[in-house]
Amino acid sequence: MTLFSKRAAPFNRAAKESVLSQQVQWQHSKIVQGGIDQTQLAIADAPTAETPFSFLVVGDTDAGGVTHPAERDTFADAFANQLTKQLGESRFLLHTGDVTYPVGSYRNYLAGFLQPYQDLLSRLPESPADLAASVMFNKPVLPVPGNHDYAGLSGVEGVWRSFMRLACDQLRSTLGIDLGNYGGEGGEAYGQTFLDDLKKLTAEQLSAHLKRHYSASAAGDFQHCLSYRPGEFTRLPNRYYKFRYGGVDFFALDSNTWNRAPEIEGFDGAQLEWLEKSLITSWDTPNTVGRIIFCHHSAYTTESTRWQSVETLWVRRNLRTVLDRAASTLGDARRASNVDDRVLGSRSRTEPLVDLVISGHAHCLEHIRTVDTKHADANIDWVVCGGSGSGLRRQRGADTSDILESMSWQGRSSTKVVANSQFYAGVHGQGAKKQHFHSFLRIDVQPQASQKFKICPHIVTKGEGNWTTTAITPLAIDQFSEYASVGA
Repeated sequence: MTLFSKRAAPFNRAAKESVLSQQVQWQHSKIVQGGIDQTQLAIADAPTAETPFSFLVVGDTDAGGVTHPAERDTFADAFANQLTKQLGESRFLLHTGDVTYPVGSYRNYLAGFLQPYQDLLSRLPESPADLAASVMFNKPVLPVPGNHDYAGLSGVEGVWRSFMRLACDQLRSTLGIDLGNYGGEGGEAYGQTFLDDLKKLTAEQLSAHLKRHYSASAAGDFQHCLSYRPGEFTRLPNRYYKFRYGGVDFFALDSNTWNRAPEIEGFDGAQLEWLEKSLITSWDTPNTVGRIIFCHHSAYTTESTRWQSVETLWVRRNLRTVLDRAASTLGDARRASNVDDRVLGSRSRTEPLVDLVISGHAHCLEHIRTVDTKHADANIDWVVCGGSGSGLRRQRGADTSDILESMSWQGRSSTKVVANSQFYAGVHGQGAKKQHFHSFLRIDVQPQASQKFKICPHIVTKGEGNWTTTAITPLAIDQFSEYASVGA
């Protein structure tokens, strides 16, 4: 399969309005008239570009609910306890999606995420119906939606969930008992848990709300954006968004809407065009320390169930197209201004457009580094952080650290290595020696150091009845390492 041609076709922009877009009143006239950027937030305590800071990353939490429902809450509590012990001076938590399983219902967000991680909250909601009104984080919790956050279920379990929803709806309407077994379809409960639910406001309330909470100064063509204040107002402005922290530009993407061919109905070309423009703006902004993209679906992985899936290949292709276009635009600007040929805007010709791409979906912790792909996704570090739940998976084989791809270049097709797996932690060993390595990351940002990003894996395992966390050797980014895998 040839993934791309040198000249990519324009993205299809005709994505349908989603439940999440409706919740945030996407591009409402009052928002547009107010000069508000609904894709940007400003975190109140963000430091200057010279200040070191750390943050944590988790992904695919509470995954045990799929195959081990009786153990789900026990695992979620144990893992959350190990994570919160490591919070320390970390300034915020990124989540790469699939917050809860098997479907993102109100009940599952409360039982599978908010209750186990209640140390992150100012107050634990009293019931599923209380999510939108009371979820408030003490430290910023910044997620992207995963496929389980959106999904309904099919087959026998889908029928059972439909029955449960009807029964719970009847209890709610007749007796006022709200068990929360609804809200998974379209990401409704995800939006109520994390997004700013503007849909419920009257016109008068909306004006007052925007004036109060969208008062931060926005970058680029807008005047204002959402002000994220830990302990006071911790809602997100949209399903995809960007923010700057300590001089690092973060781009949070909803990959559920572009993990397919661009010509398929519902493809979210507008989001990818937004990313392209945002990357170019970032390179034109002084005092930028670096750039990090995070989304749910992994573009590169060797996890056994994801490495060659159709969505993996399309996410790779679509991200690659965005990076190619951004690099081309920066190159055109260089040529138009007669800048030295060694420079693309403020970017050296060999310098990657982004420093790091973080994702989940593959149930493991993995570090991938691309080689010279002849495209703008070359020589980038890609880290999969989807091992924070109990449904871990194996790497695809013993001698398969290379990722190959059928590529077209200057009219010729060939199969080439496009990336190498540097490190893998998931399921290892057989029989009595079988081990499960759950994981999360701490990333240290050191603006003045030669290596600005230090990625520190934390492995969570269960021993003699006890869960323990081990910090292992930081991942060797910006260079090829000699890692194999944990427990290999």
